[in-house]
Amino acid sequence: MSTLAGMPISRDPLALANLYNAGLGRNWKNQREAVAAMARFTPKVTREALNRAVTVSKLPDEVISLFNVAGILPVTARHLVKLAQKHGLAMLRERATAMDPTGKFWKEIIAVLDGREPVPPKRPTKVPPLVLAAEYKRGLEEGRWTSIKAALAVRNDWKAPRLRQAVAMSKLPPQVLELFASRALTYSLGATLIQIQKAIGTEELAGRATGILGAPRRRSTDQIVAALLNVRFKGEGNVRVRWKGSDMVFEFRVPVNEPEELVFAAEEMAALIEISIMTLKIKKPGAKAKTSA
Repeated sequence: MSTLAGMPISRDPLALANLYNAGLGRNWKNQREAVAAMARFTPKVTREALNRAVTVSKLPDEVISLFNVAGILPVTARHLVKLAQKHGLAMLRERATAMDPTGKFWKEIIAVLDGREPVPPKRPTKVPPLVLAAEYKRGLEEGRWTSIKAALAVRNDWKAPRLRQAVAMSKLPPQVLELFASRALTYSLGATLIQIQKAIGTEELAGRATGILGAPRRRSTDQIVAALLNVRFKGEGNVRVRWKGSDMVFEFRVPVNEPEELVFAAEEMAALIEISIMTLKIKKPGAKAKTSA
């Protein structure tokens, strides 16, 4: 079974099943006890998710191997459980054996297992970064390649920039990856997190992420990034980027009753500007940058 590099275990069905089976009879006697023992995990492991993970892990190897590249995420696991109930394991094994999963999105694989004609996505689908990193890591373990360069020679469908970025994202502190477990961790978001890591250091980034996890509440992606940068996020935030003619203007708004917010470490200020540029949704070539306060 292949797990997903960097993915929190509660969001990785195969890794969750591996953990459950490893502790069965030693750390817990059943799924109810296992869920109680995993109560400290973030995101939370539910009884339903654990039961689904264990069920998927028992599917034929021919079925599971179809997702070596696409990966098995919680949504994939839900579909697989329904297909097993609908068609039975023998039929799924037969259809999996006759299928070539190369280049197929997970929904296409599910369609074939369900006996339907797969419909390719309207747009080329990017392999999620953590899934790509997991496949690269699996290739290293299996001896299919020994480096990124060697992997690219074998996998013509992989691009060097994407693979390098995916591997770098998988090496982000696990506390950081946990922050985004319930939302899509895109390549662009990963690039932002990597830049923050370079600006403040791995240990500091992990510490800030741990602090955020220790104060759980609903946050948007922008709010999480702001918290990692130690920036207050109120409404639109106190950091804003806009265009004025051909100029890119950075605005830093500070409440007059909070003068301590005027003090920024040089590394944090540099990170704020860099992240603002990277997350700017409207791009204009040849723009000049200026700051205003």
